Amino acid sequence: MQIPARLSSMRRRWDGPRMTRLRRAELFSAYGFLAPYLIILIIFTVIAAAVAFVLSFYKVDFGFTPPEFAGLHNYQIIWYDLTHNGDYGVSLVNGAKYAIMVVFAQTVVALALALLLNQKIRGRSIFRTVFFLPSLTSSVAISMIFLWLYNDKGAINYVLSLVGISPHNWLNDTNLALPSIAMLAIWTTAPTMMLIYLAALQDIPESLLEAARVDGANTWQTIWHITIPLLRPATFVIIVLGSIGAFQAFDQIYIMQGPDGGPLRSTITPVLEIYNSAFKNSLMGLACAQAFILFITIFTIALLERRFIDANIQY
Repeated sequence: MQIPARLSSMRRRWDGPRMTRLRRAELFSAYGFLAPYLIILIIFTVIAAAVAFVLSFYKVDFGFTPPEFAGLHNYQIIWYDLTHNGDYGVSLVNGAKYAIMVVFAQTVVALALALLLNQKIRGRSIFRTVFFLPSLTSSVAISMIFLWLYNDKGAINYVLSLVGISPHNWLNDTNLALPSIAMLAIWTTAPTMMLIYLAALQDIPESLLEAARVDGANTWQTIWHITIPLLRPATFVIIVLGSIGAFQAFDQIYIMQGPDGGPLRSTITPVLEIYNSAFKNSLMGLACAQAFILFITIFTIALLERRFIDANIQY
């Protein structure tokens, strides 16, 4: 039955304001649910970052004296530090080494675990829970466990002695200290990245894998030519998150090596040096400038990763 033109016009006039009110109510409801997160984000991230950037141009201590405008003096100190092998320059180099070790290893381990736990095996849920436990454990507790493992008479040196290998001073050797702490980070972060890969594996159409098997591809060929290329978006996310986390490493290194950064500054990281500038040397303005330089470094690395990692896939 056709609706008369006049009634149709009246319905449109009634539906318009009604739909507008509904959309407005949905919008208010959405922002109401997001409000707690947005408030925390704005206060402790956006405003805090803006204040820190402003303070990077001031000479600031713990607040006992009024801030004194210093212009680019803090950035000049950082530039001198970078060009004369100062602590902050060394920390950035250590951060880059640490990021390369952690990101590469955690990506490979996470992918291997995800492929393994994506198989239809009995007790798969139990294995997934067990492998994820390191990510749920306190960072302090994990660091204390690894301190015991790396001890001169710890479990690692004991196992090595059983096969005739002399014990190593893991945390006091300039060549072994940073890789040793990187092993701790890989142990705790790979399970989280594994979950990202597991979620991505669930989105791969089974028809593609079945077509590869019909064409005669074996398991390795299917993984290499189909599964891994289709996981590029997840790989990009994992590499970016891993790089950000590696450059922000602090708690494990502080617990295991102290604020000085281990033997011959071999484990000092950018965040650890920022902590020393702020709370050990009472140079809050310099610490803010160092934090801003670290932000630029991480942001640049993320852009480069986005440039060279193709995250677009086509089925």
